[in-house]
Amino acid sequence: MSEYLLEFRDIYYSYPMAEIPTLQGLSFRLPKHKKTALIGQNGCGKSTMFLIADGLCQPDRGIVTLDNLPLTFDRAALNRWRQRVGLVFQDPEQQLVAPTVAADISYGLCNQGLSDSAVAIKVTKTLADFNLENLAMSPLQHLSLGQKKRVSIAGVMALQPELLLLDEPTAYLDPVQTRNLLTELASIAELGTTLLIATHDLDFVYQWADWVLVMDEGRLIAEGETLRVFEQLQSMPDFELGMPTLWQMWSSLAEKMPQVPAPRSIEEFTAYLEKYISGK
Repeated sequence: MSEYLLEFRDIYYSYPMAEIPTLQGLSFRLPKHKKTALIGQNGCGKSTMFLIADGLCQPDRGIVTLDNLPLTFDRAALNRWRQRVGLVFQDPEQQLVAPTVAADISYGLCNQGLSDSAVAIKVTKTLADFNLENLAMSPLQHLSLGQKKRVSIAGVMALQPELLLLDEPTAYLDPVQTRNLLTELASIAELGTTLLIATHDLDFVYQWADWVLVMDEGRLIAEGETLRVFEQLQSMPDFELGMPTLWQMWSSLAEKMPQVPAPRSIEEFTAYLEKYISGK
């Protein structure tokens, strides 16, 4: 079996009336069972790539595969594809369609043709998995943004996709909501779901991701393990997204510190400093 789940091969895509293709020969392979982050400037094609990966847009040319199965656009094949690939939009208002939390989670399950009893069992489990039981009958318009994001993720995960795509999931969340999201994503990853997140939050990427893809002007310009990719980006003078705060702090101290792996969290960084200062 392949170690990669999703693959784009030389994908081109242009929006109507656009002078330049949004995606220009985009190629990459997404490792299975890894937490992968997709970064790049606004307009580089991240959201378009997600739409194609979920079968919502058809590329002008190129091949998309999932476990070596090519994406085709007949209705039956698309339905099967979307059972395996779930997409969570940046704005949950684009995704939530039912009047209550429980009804929204059941929506996609009902479209699979499951029996009422099977849908009820899956909805009950999903509500418990995402700590939404006390909100099951709450109207969606009464929820906070963080709660709406949780519901939108829960609705997709109820379908048990192999690949979960999240577009800017931390956008507009406060620090507490972001920490809660990290906990939920960790639980999803433990189930064996492959995660791909598009984000501008490089601090989040540095702490969370196992693998990073970097796009620029519709192409992939870097990919690999997180630390290795940021080492590459540091040597690219034209890369304008900046660098993670913790990476910058560590880089300024690394030459004076013992040879240890770069810390991936504030807790690790603090522990290194305390050890160094105490001379232990």
